[in-house]
Amino acid sequence: MSGPGVADGGTTDAELERLAASVLLPGFVGRTVPAWLARALDGGLAGVVLFAQNLDPDDPAQPARLAAELRSHADAPVVAVDEEGGVVTRLESVHGSTLPSPAQLGLVDDVALTEAVARELGERVRAAGGTLVLAPDADVASDPRNPVIGPRAFGSDPALVARHVAASVRGIQAAGVGACAKHWPGHGATTVDSHLALPSVPRAVLDAGHDVPFRAAVDAGVAAVMTAHVVVPEAGPAPATVNPALIGELRALGFDGPVVTDAIDMAAIRVTYGTPAGAVAALRAGVDLVCLGNPGFVPAGGSAGSAGSYDDEALYLAVHSAVVDAVREGNLDRDRLEQASLRVATLRVSGNGGPTAAGAAKPVAAGPEPGRSSDEAVRGLDLDRAAARVADAVLVRTLPARPVPFGTVRDARAAATAAVASRAHPVVPALDRHATPGAPGVAVVVDRLTDRKQRAAVQWLREQGRLALVVDVGAPGAHVPGSVVRAGVPRVPLGADSRFSVRVLDRVLAGLAAAAPDDGAAAARAARAPARGALR
Repeated sequence: MSGPGVADGGTTDAELERLAASVLLPGFVGRTVPAWLARALDGGLAGVVLFAQNLDPDDPAQPARLAAELRSHADAPVVAVDEEGGVVTRLESVHGSTLPSPAQLGLVDDVALTEAVARELGERVRAAGGTLVLAPDADVASDPRNPVIGPRAFGSDPALVARHVAASVRGIQAAGVGACAKHWPGHGATTVDSHLALPSVPRAVLDAGHDVPFRAAVDAGVAAVMTAHVVVPEAGPAPATVNPALIGELRALGFDGPVVTDAIDMAAIRVTYGTPAGAVAALRAGVDLVCLGNPGFVPAGGSAGSAGSYDDEALYLAVHSAVVDAVREGNLDRDRLEQASLRVATLRVSGNGGPTAAGAAKPVAAGPEPGRSSDEAVRGLDLDRAAARVADAVLVRTLPARPVPFGTVRDARAAATAAVASRAHPVVPALDRHATPGAPGVAVVVDRLTDRKQRAAVQWLREQGRLALVVDVGAPGAHVPGSVVRAGVPRVPLGADSRFSVRVLDRVLAGLAAAAPDDGAAAARAARAPARGALR
């Protein structure tokens, strides 16, 4: 480590430390600004990323107070919120999201509805004091075995995903906050969760259209793009976050805004590089803003994890020191750090709360688009109507459409991915409300029928003659194993476990109960009817 005074190239220690802080985006523990974070913001920190544990669900005004406290220590900090709607929600983590998931929006395939939902999401984040939404998910969910993306993606078709990603970018940024498309170069074809290990995806798979949604996001003027901790063997052994070739491919799409890392303390980087060294490697590779992670995530065998044990200050100081030392020791060019800092500055907000010109969405030519509904009445967001439209799309894929009496509900899912902070599972109690006392059938909830244990649970109930209904809260377009098809019971591809999904489920079950065998038209009519006690 170099001594105090003037660093190589004429930069003073204070200037270098401030420059290093300007490219870091830490999470932190608590619902107020801790002393270390106040000092870091005073010292030039780029901003923070907020997670569920930072937000008080019982105090609607608390998020805005927290944002004001953050701004009292910095002129215009980036306040990022990891809010996607559907299964990934920080603003509604206790009870579940009231907005459709990307998978549900892709199922309906109406870009006007997607844009309206995205604008509502952006407005909610802005009302909470956020300036950057870590959404939309631009992954193409091409592998049903994927444990971490699933219903977070709009679908498995690159063109469909692309048009909905563009609509989401437009909607979010029309609300006056920045959008951040993720996870470049694509996390939808992996079979490993990068929170837990290092995934790999072949170039040939990515070349089948996984870049198309990112091109659409760039063309729509997306404010930022987030990297994935995934290895593309043909581009070398380094994962995308620390791989200059893969960052260069993103730049080749015409994107010159800030590139943000996925949480740098996820196992994919932490175990292979070490968190501080991984941050330096990412900056050296061309990343501009290093996200330091989610205090709600407990690494297996690690000491940094739950809010009770996570040392947020120590992590930040270790990464900040590593960046400063890398410049002093010649392992990171100061010019590269200055370039990153200038790009991050485009995410700052102007005095009126809107994005700066550099972060504002580009105008998009008007005209008909694939996937746009012929029903032009969809001008804003009507959640009750949206639920009816999703239920309609779900019923088309729910076969056979016939009454499904069940008396008990079984949740066969494994533990949620670390990307999903919500502890709410509203679909199970919703099914309980629909159960018929004494009926022998069982409704089973799954999220990946490709998972061996979940598939075995379905198969066992089938063999016992008790399987009445399969409610799949994973990706609606995922492959259904033959054993489930042969069971001859409805599989409801719900597309998320959320409060919005309860609205959809109520309509779907009403549709099934109203329909004679194979009478899809009657089921659809019942699904369109307002559900009793629908969530507002």
